Amino acid sequence: MSVLNPIVKLSNVSKVYGFIKALKNIDLTIKEGETIGLLGNNGVGKSTLLKIISLLIKPTTGKVELFGNVVKDNQHILKKEIGTLLSHSFFYEDLTGRENLEFYLKINGKTKNPGNIINNAVKQYKLKFFIDRPTHELSTGMAKKLQLLKITLPNLPRLVLLDEPFTGLDVENRQFIKNIISNRKVGTTVIICSHDFHSISQVCSKVYYLEKGRIEKVLEPSEFDFFLNKQN
Repeated sequence: MSVLNPIVKLSNVSKVYGFIKALKNIDLTIKEGETIGLLGNNGVGKSTLLKIISLLIKPTTGKVELFGNVVKDNQHILKKEIGTLLSHSFFYEDLTGRENLEFYLKINGKTKNPGNIINNAVKQYKLKFFIDRPTHELSTGMAKKLQLLKITLPNLPRLVLLDEPFTGLDVENRQFIKNIISNRKVGTTVIICSHDFHSISQVCSKVYYLEKGRIEKVLEPSEFDFFLNKQN
């Protein structure tokens, strides 16, 4: 597959909640292998846009295409190609991190040897000090590491969607997420929703700036420094 093929294509997409128009006539094309940022303050529609792409909610109007397919009744097939990290962990809090990862690997049928996959990840990412603790005891950084591993083990899906992945993290855990993104296999597409331009500018090849439910500006890497200075 060519790296120029569209993975995500939205045409005139809007989303209305009651009297509130969260998204207004969004046109967006994201190609295979790109790392894209969705930037903006709280309430501008970033998370709503990410949830539409992740097939968690449906647009009120407009057309959504993923992997070259119009999203209709084949959502369950398309969802298998998507890994989504949301602000809530959706872990079983009384189970350990290891038990949670084993459970998700088994129900998704991603591997016949979940134990081996997890042991390798524990060594690679130095997780032995918290992997066997109940997840309700974990810090924000530890929990987000597990969330990211949940959607990336044993292999990254074709499309990775990250909602505010850097919020509440220290420098070490921010770097962990950046390393996962930067070292991914060729062809994996990543979309990061965030209000933290400094962090996403370090990993994204393009950033879409949203205001009041619209894409107001598209920032290329040559504009990142200027925009960052302007924000400061």
